[in-house]
Amino acid sequence: MSAEGLHTERVPVDVAVGVLIDAQSRFLLTSRPQGKVYADYWEFPGGKLEAGETVAQALRRELHEELGITIGEASVWRVELVDYPHARVRLHFCKVFDWQGELQMREGQSMAWQELPVAVHPVLPGTLPVLDWLAQERGHTGPTCATPDQPQQMHAMNWLDEVTWDANGLVPVIAQEVGSNDVLMFAFMNREALALTAERGEAVYWSRSRQRLWHKGEESGHVQKVHEIRLDCDSDVVLLKVSQLGHEPGIACHTGRHSCFFKRYENGTWDTIDPVLKDPEHIYK
Repeated sequence: MSAEGLHTERVPVDVAVGVLIDAQSRFLLTSRPQGKVYADYWEFPGGKLEAGETVAQALRRELHEELGITIGEASVWRVELVDYPHARVRLHFCKVFDWQGELQMREGQSMAWQELPVAVHPVLPGTLPVLDWLAQERGHTGPTCATPDQPQQMHAMNWLDEVTWDANGLVPVIAQEVGSNDVLMFAFMNREALALTAERGEAVYWSRSRQRLWHKGEESGHVQKVHEIRLDCDSDVVLLKVSQLGHEPGIACHTGRHSCFFKRYENGTWDTIDPVLKDPEHIYK
């Protein structure tokens, strides 16, 4: 199957988005925090629906967590399906006119009340249709953005589409140590993990057991600095060339060993051949 076919079959993630409009008919845009895909791009605030939540419930929770406000009634205004390189999202846009509390940027983001055309840039690609809808409602003609050619990063990230993702949107990843060429570990990445790895220069994986992104070393401090990202001939396995940081010699395995591949087959048994460099009880406190 082609990368394009895999791209269109991805299950969309439902996201509740708030279009906050004040008494002067201005609307609120916030920037995406550092550490997230599209960091510093401007968007309407909101977030993913959790299990069992309605759009209104998710929006109320997200805006309180992100902005410190409690919104009044909110109903879905428009729905837009957007294919980003790292995910497919179904955006449920809700107009919000009533809220209580002082706006706080709890995730370190920035905020700006805007009119058409918006002055902040770059604007997240999924936000552009909303500006067009507002322009239609308000009789605005001409550009809706100060810099209308916004989707440049989407094209720049098309390299992600060349990866052959499995049915769960994952790709297996091998981490190999620079210099020694030791194979340190095996894990998986989704699109966002691979994009963040390239962006940060540190390994970010997808934890299948915890069902979330996993920045290698987030608990242990044993971070993997990425020197190269390679793709195999079938485009279905990623190889990372890394330096294993946080301990000398480097510890990649949760057992406190240098490599996760510390067992060797000999004469019908698996023999442990590598020593524990640090007690895991002292690594994970």
